[in-house]
Amino acid sequence: MQSNPAPEWYLLPLLRRLVRPAFAFALGGCGGGDLVLPGDLEPALIEVVQGNRQLGSAGSPLEHSLVVRLLDQAGNGIPDRQVTWLVSAGGGTATPATDTTNQAGFASSEWTLGAAAGTNTLEAVISNVGSVTFTATAGGGGGSSPSVSRSTVSADPTSIEVESGISTIRVTVRDAEGTPIPGAIVTLEASGAGNTLTQPTEPTDGDGVAVGSLRSSVPGTKDVAATVNGSIRIGQTAQVSVGGAPAPQMELLEGDDQRAAPGAPVPIPPAVRVTNDLGQPVPGIEVTFVVTEGSGSVAGSSQTTDSEGIARVDSWTLGSPGPNTLEARAAGVSGSPVVFEATASFPTAEVHHLVFLVPPEDVEEGERFSVAVALVDVNGNVVPLSGIQIYVGLFPEGSPFPTNRWVEGERFRDTENGVAVFDLRITREGRWRMRALTDELPELGPRGPEPYLFSDVFEVD
Repeated sequence: MQSNPAPEWYLLPLLRRLVRPAFAFALGGCGGGDLVLPGDLEPALIEVVQGNRQLGSAGSPLEHSLVVRLLDQAGNGIPDRQVTWLVSAGGGTATPATDTTNQAGFASSEWTLGAAAGTNTLEAVISNVGSVTFTATAGGGGGSSPSVSRSTVSADPTSIEVESGISTIRVTVRDAEGTPIPGAIVTLEASGAGNTLTQPTEPTDGDGVAVGSLRSSVPGTKDVAATVNGSIRIGQTAQVSVGGAPAPQMELLEGDDQRAAPGAPVPIPPAVRVTNDLGQPVPGIEVTFVVTEGSGSVAGSSQTTDSEGIARVDSWTLGSPGPNTLEARAAGVSGSPVVFEATASFPTAEVHHLVFLVPPEDVEEGERFSVAVALVDVNGNVVPLSGIQIYVGLFPEGSPFPTNRWVEGERFRDTENGVAVFDLRITREGRWRMRALTDELPELGPRGPEPYLFSDVFEVD
């Protein structure tokens, strides 16, 4: 059975006995004339500290003491003021009927409810200050004894989702003849961990029914039991199955299969949507966007789904030419990761052909020399595209076949601002031509602009 921890207020009489002599000694020791006490300010209010709105059995003491505190305008407790506890409805008793606030301004009393089921009220009154009212509900049962076997406990629904699901627990108290018992106090308890039980706020009604609820943060089967009037445990229990919530689903919303130049953002920032099993948007899901191919970059890589369940990057800038991919990842979400694909390619409309910006010239055998090949437009102006791979080959004069085994150095180079520079040497004497090609401008031909670019004949001695 769930219950609050035992109150501290039973120590109040003892504290008063200990504090008052010490307080009096302090006053005597310092003369008291210049001492400013909290009570020197005008009282501001009486506040209820504990004990209001309890449920109890008719004719029995409540579980928790009634506690009030008297405060001055500065919020300090005021000692040595008499509190009168007056039962105003229900016919119960307060013990003691009068009390005096202790050094911290607290006063307490025990409340025994009246013999009849129903509402009881009591006032704590301080002269020249005011009063506060306590209410309590007394359960009884009209003299009938609750039946362990005829009373019932039920749950609706009997299966709920972890954290979010709530099952209503309905307890019907009956006597041995099956007659409903009104005014009985019902307390619930449940097996397992992570449970949150809401106890019935009122005694059983005219149909003998009291209603509470259960939810839980831990999956499993929960057995819910009920105790009537603090001592009679109903034989029947209700079972509630608490299951893990279905994993939310993540799907690609927009931004797939795009094209942009290397180093440029795609036109549509990629976005995903997260929904539950009913297709409703799920806000608050953390989504991380990670570049997995192409060496691009993402602005706003960490996002949280909004009220529509949507998470969108600020921008995706493509990297190297060719395929680029981006993944959207969310822990515990079905469908993760979502993959976005894009192609990084340079616009080719401006490139018309290749030229030897620095052509090969006569050199000695084994001597190092540089060759530069540029992308140019129809007017011969360099088109400043970077990352376009160009490669060169060596041809004997008059031969249609290359003999690249006589070339040392890197024959494959990427352009920087439209120019690829090659550092080479030729290890065999002869008369040669050099050819430059690219496979990355297919719009201009399978290996670049046609006819292919050949240099003039140069001699290696």
